[in-house]
Amino acid sequence: MTQQKISSEQLLIARFSSARMASYLAAAGSPREALKLYRWNVEASAVLYEALHISEIVLRNAIHEQMARWHQAQGRPGSWLTNPPPQLTQRSKDDLARARVRAHEALAQKHLRAGTAAPASVTDGDIIAQLTLGFWRFMLATRYTHDLWRDAIRYAFPELKHQRLTDIEKRVIRLHWLRNRIAHLEPVFTRDLNLDLKTMSTAIGYVCPRTQSWFAATRTQSIKDAINAFPLRGLPGPQQTASTP
Repeated sequence: MTQQKISSEQLLIARFSSARMASYLAAAGSPREALKLYRWNVEASAVLYEALHISEIVLRNAIHEQMARWHQAQGRPGSWLTNPPPQLTQRSKDDLARARVRAHEALAQKHLRAGTAAPASVTDGDIIAQLTLGFWRFMLATRYTHDLWRDAIRYAFPELKHQRLTDIEKRVIRLHWLRNRIAHLEPVFTRDLNLDLKTMSTAIGYVCPRTQSWFAATRTQSIKDAINAFPLRGLPGPQQTASTP
Protein backbone atom coordinates (compact mmCIF):
# COMPACT_ATOMS: atom_id res chain seq x y z
CA MET A 1 0.00 0.00 0.00
CA THR A 2 1.45 3.36 -1.00
CA GLN A 3 1.52 6.35 1.30
CA GLN A 4 -1.00 8.11 -0.98
CA LYS A 5 -3.59 5.36 -0.40
CA ILE A 6 -3.52 5.35 3.41
CA SER A 7 -4.80 7.94 5.84
CA SER A 8 -2.53 10.26 7.78
CA GLU A 9 -3.49 8.43 10.97
CA GLN A 10 -2.55 5.05 9.51
CA LEU A 11 0.73 6.44 8.22
CA LEU A 12 1.69 7.86 11.61
CA ILE A 13 0.79 4.66 13.41
CA ALA A 14 2.96 2.74 10.96
CA ARG A 15 5.83 5.17 11.52
CA PHE A 16 5.54 4.86 15.29
CA SER A 17 5.05 1.06 14.86
CA SER A 18 1.90 -0.93 15.43
CA ALA A 19 3.46 -2.64 18.44
CA ARG A 20 4.15 0.70 20.16
CA MET A 21 0.71 2.03 19.32
CA ALA A 22 -1.20 -1.12 20.34
CA SER A 23 -1.91 0.05 23.90
CA TYR A 24 -3.00 3.48 22.66
CA LEU A 25 -5.33 1.94 20.09
CA ALA A 26 -6.79 -0.43 22.65
CA ALA A 27 -7.48 2.43 25.06
CA ALA A 28 -8.68 5.00 22.53
CA GLY A 29 -10.62 2.79 20.12
CA SER A 30 -9.64 4.51 16.88
CA PRO A 31 -6.45 5.66 15.14
CA ARG A 32 -7.42 9.33 15.42
CA GLU A 33 -8.07 9.13 19.15
CA ALA A 34 -5.01 6.94 19.68
CA LEU A 35 -2.81 9.63 18.16
CA LYS A 36 -4.38 12.24 20.43
CA LEU A 37 -3.55 10.01 23.36
CA TYR A 38 -0.02 9.45 22.10
CA ARG A 39 0.57 13.19 21.77
CA TRP A 40 -0.80 13.72 25.26
CA ASN A 41 1.52 11.01 26.59
CA VAL A 42 4.56 12.74 25.05
CA GLU A 43 3.59 16.10 26.54
CA ALA A 44 2.70 14.68 29.96
CA SER A 45 5.97 12.74 30.07
CA ALA A 46 7.91 15.95 29.47
CA VAL A 47 6.15 17.70 32.35
CA LEU A 48 6.69 14.75 34.66
CA TYR A 49 10.36 14.53 33.71
CA GLU A 50 10.88 18.15 34.74
CA ALA A 51 9.47 17.34 38.17
CA LEU A 52 11.52 14.14 38.41
CA HIS A 53 14.62 16.17 37.59
CA ILE A 54 14.11 18.25 40.72
CA SER A 55 13.23 15.24 42.86
CA GLU A 56 16.33 13.32 41.81
CA ILE A 57 18.67 16.26 42.37
CA VAL A 58 17.31 16.87 45.87
CA LEU A 59 17.48 13.18 46.82
CA ARG A 60 20.96 12.47 45.51
CA ASN A 61 22.48 15.62 47.00
CA ALA A 62 20.94 14.90 50.39
CA ILE A 63 22.23 11.31 50.44
CA HIS A 64 25.66 12.32 49.18
CA GLU A 65 26.00 15.02 51.82
CA GLN A 66 25.37 12.58 54.66
CA MET A 67 27.51 9.83 53.17
CA ALA A 68 30.38 12.31 52.77
CA ARG A 69 30.06 13.41 56.40
CA TRP A 70 29.98 9.82 57.62
CA HIS A 71 32.96 8.89 55.44
CA GLN A 72 35.00 11.73 56.89
CA ALA A 73 33.91 10.94 60.46
CA GLN A 74 35.09 7.37 59.95
CA GLY A 75 38.53 8.69 59.09
CA ARG A 76 38.43 7.05 55.67
CA PRO A 77 40.69 8.60 53.01
CA GLY A 78 39.39 10.21 49.86
CA SER A 79 35.69 10.30 49.05
CA TRP A 80 33.06 7.62 49.56
CA LEU A 81 32.56 7.84 45.78
CA THR A 82 36.18 6.95 45.02
CA ASN A 83 36.83 4.83 48.10
CA PRO A 84 33.44 3.20 48.69
CA PRO A 85 32.67 1.70 52.09
CA PRO A 86 32.77 -2.08 52.41
CA GLN A 87 29.07 -2.13 53.30
CA LEU A 88 28.12 -1.25 49.72
CA THR A 89 27.08 -4.12 47.49
CA GLN A 90 29.37 -5.09 44.65
CA ARG A 91 26.74 -3.84 42.23
CA SER A 92 26.88 -0.36 43.74
CA LYS A 93 30.67 -0.41 43.77
CA ASP A 94 30.63 -1.35 40.09
CA ASP A 95 28.20 1.48 39.39
CA LEU A 96 30.59 3.90 41.07
CA ALA A 97 33.55 2.58 39.10
CA ARG A 98 31.70 3.04 35.82
CA ALA A 99 30.58 6.51 36.86
CA ARG A 100 34.18 7.50 37.59
CA VAL A 101 35.25 6.32 34.13
CA ARG A 102 32.42 8.25 32.46
CA ALA A 103 33.25 11.33 34.53
CA HIS A 104 36.86 11.25 33.34
CA GLU A 105 35.74 10.79 29.75
CA ALA A 106 33.22 13.63 29.95
CA LEU A 107 35.78 15.95 31.50
CA ALA A 108 38.36 15.05 28.86
CA GLN A 109 35.88 15.78 26.08
CA LYS A 110 34.92 19.10 27.67
CA HIS A 111 38.52 20.27 27.83
CA LEU A 112 39.27 18.90 24.37
CA ARG A 113 36.52 21.08 22.92
CA ALA A 114 37.81 24.06 24.89
CA GLY A 115 41.42 23.37 23.89
CA THR A 116 42.56 23.22 27.49
CA ALA A 117 44.29 20.54 29.56
CA ALA A 118 41.98 18.29 31.58
CA PRO A 119 42.72 17.94 35.30
CA ALA A 120 44.10 14.64 36.51
CA SER A 121 41.17 13.96 38.83
CA VAL A 122 37.43 14.46 38.80
CA THR A 123 35.31 16.00 41.53
CA ASP A 124 32.54 14.34 43.51
CA GLY A 125 30.11 16.45 41.50
CA ASP A 126 31.53 15.06 38.25
CA ILE A 127 30.94 11.51 39.49
CA ILE A 128 27.47 12.21 40.87
CA ALA A 129 26.43 13.61 37.50
CA GLN A 130 27.18 10.19 35.97
CA LEU A 131 25.11 8.17 38.46
CA THR A 132 21.56 7.16 37.65
CA LEU A 133 18.49 7.39 39.86
CA GLY A 134 18.72 3.61 40.10
CA PHE A 135 21.97 3.92 42.02
CA TRP A 136 20.37 6.21 44.61
CA ARG A 137 17.28 4.01 44.77
CA PHE A 138 19.49 1.09 45.80
CA MET A 139 21.28 3.26 48.38
CA LEU A 140 17.89 3.15 50.12
CA ALA A 141 17.57 -0.64 50.02
CA THR A 142 16.50 -2.32 53.24
CA ARG A 143 19.78 -4.30 53.35
CA TYR A 144 21.36 -1.09 54.70
CA THR A 145 18.89 -0.69 57.58
CA HIS A 146 21.41 -1.65 60.27
CA ASP A 147 24.52 0.06 58.92
CA LEU A 148 24.55 2.81 56.29
CA TRP A 149 20.95 3.87 56.89
CA ARG A 150 21.32 3.87 60.66
CA ASP A 151 24.71 5.58 60.69
CA ALA A 152 24.46 8.03 57.80
CA ILE A 153 21.69 8.06 55.22
CA ARG A 154 18.74 8.58 57.58
CA TYR A 155 20.09 12.03 58.41
CA ALA A 156 19.39 13.02 54.81
CA PHE A 157 15.68 12.90 55.69
CA PRO A 158 15.25 14.90 58.91
CA GLU A 159 11.49 15.29 58.35
CA LEU A 160 10.88 11.55 57.98
CA LYS A 161 8.87 10.52 61.03
CA HIS A 162 10.08 7.46 62.93
CA GLN A 163 13.08 7.31 60.54
CA ARG A 164 11.75 4.18 58.82
CA LEU A 165 13.80 3.34 55.75
CA THR A 166 10.88 1.63 54.03
CA ASP A 167 8.87 4.87 54.08
CA ILE A 168 11.31 6.65 51.78
CA GLU A 169 12.37 3.50 49.91
CA LYS A 170 8.89 2.74 48.58
CA ARG A 171 8.47 6.29 47.34
CA VAL A 172 11.79 6.32 45.52
CA ILE A 173 10.99 2.91 43.99
CA ARG A 174 7.82 4.44 42.54
CA LEU A 175 9.74 7.43 41.17
CA HIS A 176 12.45 5.16 39.74
CA TRP A 177 9.81 3.14 37.94
CA LEU A 178 8.19 6.31 36.58
CA ARG A 179 11.52 7.66 35.40
CA ASN A 180 12.28 4.43 33.57
CA ARG A 181 8.87 4.47 31.88
CA ILE A 182 9.51 7.99 30.61
CA ALA A 183 13.15 7.39 29.68
CA HIS A 184 12.13 4.37 27.58
CA LEU A 185 9.29 6.33 25.92
CA GLU A 186 6.61 4.09 27.41
CA PRO A 187 2.97 4.99 28.15
CA VAL A 188 2.16 6.79 31.39
CA PHE A 189 -1.55 7.29 30.74
CA THR A 190 -2.58 4.38 32.97
CA ARG A 191 -0.65 5.71 35.96
CA ASP A 192 -2.12 7.73 38.79
CA LEU A 193 -0.26 10.96 38.04
CA ASN A 194 -1.76 12.66 41.09
CA LEU A 195 -0.10 10.00 43.18
CA ASP A 196 3.17 10.40 41.28
CA LEU A 197 3.10 14.14 41.99
CA LYS A 198 2.32 13.57 45.66
CA THR A 199 5.11 10.97 45.90
CA MET A 200 7.66 13.42 44.53
CA SER A 201 6.49 16.16 46.85
CA THR A 202 6.51 13.89 49.90
CA ALA A 203 10.02 12.59 49.18
CA ILE A 204 11.34 16.14 48.80
CA GLY A 205 9.53 17.16 51.98
CA TYR A 206 11.36 14.49 53.95
CA VAL A 207 14.57 16.31 53.01
CA CYS A 208 13.47 19.94 53.25
CA PRO A 209 9.97 21.42 53.67
CA ARG A 210 11.04 24.75 52.16
CA THR A 211 12.26 23.00 49.02
CA GLN A 212 9.02 21.04 48.99
CA SER A 213 7.07 24.32 49.03
CA TRP A 214 9.10 25.64 46.11
CA PHE A 215 8.55 22.40 44.22
CA ALA A 216 4.79 22.60 44.80
CA ALA A 217 4.68 26.23 43.67
CA THR A 218 6.63 25.63 40.47
CA ARG A 219 5.62 22.12 39.35
CA THR A 220 2.15 21.27 40.66
CA GLN A 221 0.14 23.34 38.22
CA SER A 222 1.90 22.05 35.10
CA ILE A 223 1.19 18.45 36.11
CA LYS A 224 -2.40 19.28 37.03
CA ASP A 225 -2.80 20.98 33.65
CA ALA A 226 -1.51 17.84 31.94
CA ILE A 227 -3.97 15.70 33.87
CA ASN A 228 -6.83 18.00 32.97
CA ALA A 229 -5.82 17.92 29.30
CA PHE A 230 -6.18 14.13 29.14
CA PRO A 231 -8.08 13.56 25.89
CA LEU A 232 -10.04 10.43 26.80
CA ARG A 233 -12.61 10.84 29.52
CA GLY A 234 -13.71 7.88 31.59
CA LEU A 235 -10.37 6.11 31.66
CA PRO A 236 -8.49 5.56 34.93
CA GLY A 237 -4.90 6.64 35.31
CA PRO A 238 -3.94 10.30 35.25
CA GLN A 239 -7.22 11.47 36.74
CA GLN A 240 -7.29 9.12 39.70
CA THR A 241 -7.49 10.66 43.13
CA ALA A 242 -4.17 10.46 44.93
CA SER A 243 -3.98 8.19 47.94
CA THR A 244 -1.18 8.14 50.48
CA PRO A 245 2.03 7.50 48.52
